[in-house]
This record gives sequence, structure tokens and C-alpha cells, in this order.
Amino acid sequence: MKFGCFFLLELPQWKSQRQIYQEALDQAALAEELGFDAVWLAEHHFSEYGTCTSLSTFGAALAQRTRRVRIGTAVVILPFGHPIRIAEEFAMLDNLSDGRLDFGIGRGYQPTEYAGFNLAMDESRTRFDESLEIIRQAWTRERVSFEGKFFQVRDTPVLPKPVQQPHPPIWIAAVSPESFEAVAKNGYRFLSAPSITPPALMRQSYENYRRAWVGAGHSAAEIEVPALHFTYVAESEAQARHEPRESAMWYFKIIAKLIAPERKEEASSQYRFYTKAKEHLQTLEYDQLYQDVLLFGDSSRVIDRLHFLQEELGVTYLLSWMNFGGLDGDLTRVSMQRFAEKVMPRFR
Repeated sequence: MKFGCFFLLELPQWKSQRQIYQEALDQAALAEELGFDAVWLAEHHFSEYGTCTSLSTFGAALAQRTRRVRIGTAVVILPFGHPIRIAEEFAMLDNLSDGRLDFGIGRGYQPTEYAGFNLAMDESRTRFDESLEIIRQAWTRERVSFEGKFFQVRDTPVLPKPVQQPHPPIWIAAVSPESFEAVAKNGYRFLSAPSITPPALMRQSYENYRRAWVGAGHSAAEIEVPALHFTYVAESEAQARHEPRESAMWYFKIIAKLIAPERKEEASSQYRFYTKAKEHLQTLEYDQLYQDVLLFGDSSRVIDRLHFLQEELGVTYLLSWMNFGGLDGDLTRVSMQRFAEKVMPRFR
């Protein structure tokens, strides 16, 4: 099993902006020291939910602090930028990191973010598809030509080119079972967040991906099944229940508010799934989360939970979210160390 360390860079009221950036850089460097395979970063805008507004900027800083871990984006929101600029910036990051970029992309899902950029959510699929095609051209051809609804590029040379050939691995965020199937058919890797998705739907989605991947002629041996999970390893189970509670519930309160409009009829036709997710999130209680969703506990409980994810869902790559909800920096570092010393060796 592979292990990544995920960063959202939330801004709860008990932390400063400078503090969250510095802590994330320090913890990412620690992840490399502890043997994690990658560090993953998430783009968000306009709320305390996430303040990493430029993944290329933060990734470049991280590239100078590390030498081995891969630098993943989970995700770059393609509709929020011009694809030529995105291609340039992330090819540059691949060069600065000596070919360590994993390029994760998505459409985004928060109505407040689309409103902030004055974009219509119903246009997100077309904007995403056009952007991805232009980025692939920019990375693999000398000149780019494209005529689309939202973007037109005419015989334009784009530099730099990425180090990795033909381009960095492309991962696409998927939520609905249908999205997983589409990603697999096109030969892309997927990114998923089971912590905000009902387990039965997650199982169906993974099965759809495997079936579509093999059905499209791709090698079954190359299937990667990543899953993002809140992770906290304490000395005792009692401490694991108590110490991260405030930060975990802060996160779920914020995501329930932002994931979809309060009124169902205001939801974009392409994002109806998120209204169901909002309803699910609004009913969650901490004890239920601890029991069924969170990778919290002493090392033995976390090992058991991870065995379940591996055996029942086929997870091959855990993206551990260690500093969720602005968790205290000292608690985060100790949890990371326990996880690396007591949990990771059991799966390698």
C-alpha cells in the first residue's frame, strides 16, 4: 500500500493565516522524513474551508523543502483558470520538483466558489473537458490549436514542457459512480473522498471503476485505488476519541454548509448529487463518524480499520489527512510519527 499526506490548509478561528502555511510546509517536510510516498494539496477559494488558492505556488515552495516525495494536486479546479496558464505553471512545477508532480484535477463543487468567479456551474463539464484537452496538447505538442465553446487557441507554442513524459500522471476527482466509470474508460486515475460519501455508494463506485478500466483494455495490474481519510493515531483509544474531536467536527460543519445550496431547487443540474451529500453530512454525529468513517484510534484500531479498507474496498493508496480542521500542530506531528512507525510498516 502507498501512503500520501493530504493538506487542505483550513483557517479555523484559533489559527492565523501565516501559521497554517508554515505548519503545512513543516508537516509536509516531516512526511518525507517519515517515509510517506507523496504530499497532496487541495485548491479552494473564498472561505475558511481551504486557503491554498494556488497549488503551483505552494507546490513550488514544497519542491524546495523536499527531495523525494511526490507532489500531488487534489485538485486543480480547471474551470477556474485558463488552461494554457495552468499547463505552463504545472509544467514548471514538474521541472522544479525534478519530475515529482501528480496532476490531480477536478471541476470543483462549491457554489460560493463559482459565484466568486462569476461562473455558471452548469458550464463546468464543458470547461473542464476543453481545458484538459488543451493542457494535454500543451504538454505533448510543440504548438497548440483548439477551437471550443469557451477556449480558442491558435497555433501557440507553449513552454516549458514537463519533465515526465509524455506528461505527469493525470488523476481526476470522481464522486458519482458514473464519474468513476468515465474516468476509467479514458485511462485516467481517480481521486475519491470516502469520508463524505456513504460506504455503499463508495463500494459501487470502486467496482464501476475496476470493471470499466479492464473493459477498456487497460491492465488490471495498473489499477490504483486511492482513498482520502481523516487519520489520527493516539497512544490510547480514549485520547483518539477526545483530542481531535473539535477539529473534526469543525470540518464537517463547514463542508455541510458549503457543499450545496440550502435550497435544493437552486442546485445546478450537474451537481444534484451534492444535495444528497449535504443531507448526509448534516445528520452526522461524532460517535458515528468515529465508529464508521474516521481512521482514529490507537495504532491497533487504525491497523484494523485500514485492513478493512484494503480487503473490503480494495484500497491500494491511502491519502492520510493528518491536520484536518486546524488540528493542533504538536498533536498532528505526534500522530504522523505514530502512524509512520506503527501502522505503515504493516502494509508494506
